[in-house]
Amino acid sequence: MGRFDTDEEEDFVRPLEITKELRRQAMELLATDNLLYGVTQVAKPLGVVGESANVLIVFLACVARTLALALSVIIKGATSSGKSTVPSAVIQLFDPSLVLERSGLTKMALAYGSGELAGKILLMDEHRCGKDAQQLLRLLQSEGRITHEYTVVSGRHRETATTERVGHPVVLTTTTERKVFADDETRYLTIWSDESPEQTREILRAKIRPLPKMDKQSLTVWRVATSLLTSRPGDFEQPPAWLDFVADQVPRDNVRVRRDWPRFLTFCCAVALCSGRRKKDALLNITFEDYCVAYKILNPVFAATLEGIPDKEVELVRAVAKLAAQHERGVTVDEIAESLGGKYPPVRKRVLAACEKKLISLVPGTNKRNVKYYRATERPVGRFLPSPRTVLDHCPELGGEVTYVNPFTGDGARIRVKKRGGGKIGGDAPSRCKHGVKPGDCRKCAGSSGDKPAQ
Repeated sequence: MGRFDTDEEEDFVRPLEITKELRRQAMELLATDNLLYGVTQVAKPLGVVGESANVLIVFLACVARTLALALSVIIKGATSSGKSTVPSAVIQLFDPSLVLERSGLTKMALAYGSGELAGKILLMDEHRCGKDAQQLLRLLQSEGRITHEYTVVSGRHRETATTERVGHPVVLTTTTERKVFADDETRYLTIWSDESPEQTREILRAKIRPLPKMDKQSLTVWRVATSLLTSRPGDFEQPPAWLDFVADQVPRDNVRVRRDWPRFLTFCCAVALCSGRRKKDALLNITFEDYCVAYKILNPVFAATLEGIPDKEVELVRAVAKLAAQHERGVTVDEIAESLGGKYPPVRKRVLAACEKKLISLVPGTNKRNVKYYRATERPVGRFLPSPRTVLDHCPELGGEVTYVNPFTGDGARIRVKKRGGGKIGGDAPSRCKHGVKPGDCRKCAGSSGDKPAQ
């Protein structure tokens, strides 16, 4: 697949020829319940080291190309961080005829290009290289249509004509800038390249003993499989009732959630397409297992995007808040490093950087051996979606437990609801009243009903 500096001509790449044997192998691949974990594994011979979450996000965005809402992803990171490695590797798993790679775009290139853009994946190497065409790109992302009127001159005769381009493409791009123009920022889900010392170490080691390259036959099977991951008319038209509870928990003080919530639902639909549940002539809908997988991959990213900070910082803040609640005091860098599975020096740097941004704070006072204690600030960082356990606890119709495949390990995971009234898992009694207190222990409820709280 070639690269072009402009899109004055389209990539005339023939679609894959799918033989019966290729279809059979592809269907076997799609029938597995750990397809997403398989994506993280095949990304390695395609040149990706680590970055499992980013690989899955980009892959799901590409899978969602046939859904009503096309997803756009921008990867931010410093120069030499390898931010372009992930999308360049992931698009190799898709039919080349679906992918448009661009190093740059002229001002009207998108309007004059030929062919519809619906169901296509547009990979633009650097966000700034398309700055002249950003207005038209925004229109495609939001409206799915460009109509441009221009003048045609023939001798002394002048007339006007129009050209039109339709379709919502999946847009993948990268940037070294921490902030991009606001109109662009809200049209993308932002993910951050892993710039940690641990990631650098793994990249250096991979240069010594690189993995074998992916063979052509296996790559072709993956391309056929991803071409079969398409939505059908009627899919996802009957959303489950428990999603109403999830929507009620999403923070609403930032207007950006009006775009992020539909994005998350689209990601859930993409997870469902990858679940291996597709049966002949059967329609797909989002299940709670799909939500658990999507939450595992996406909650830190959406929370970070909402706050405008990298997801690694969100992970740090959440770890500090969780440890402080467990210990009922501030926490040390050693405790934070142990929780995150990192080493003291790099974690200490992250803690100090988070203090400067007022994401966490130093507990005032003098302690033995000058030990420093930290705690989370009151700023609500890391909250976008309710946890699956919380949803289970408040939606009895889901039952008492759920099992799903962890997309990062390929292993089965189980979540059980907290015991509901009477100690019976899966009972109909709520575990908390509207004030967040166990039934029978709430004085406010007792005051409103005339009953005394249980002693």
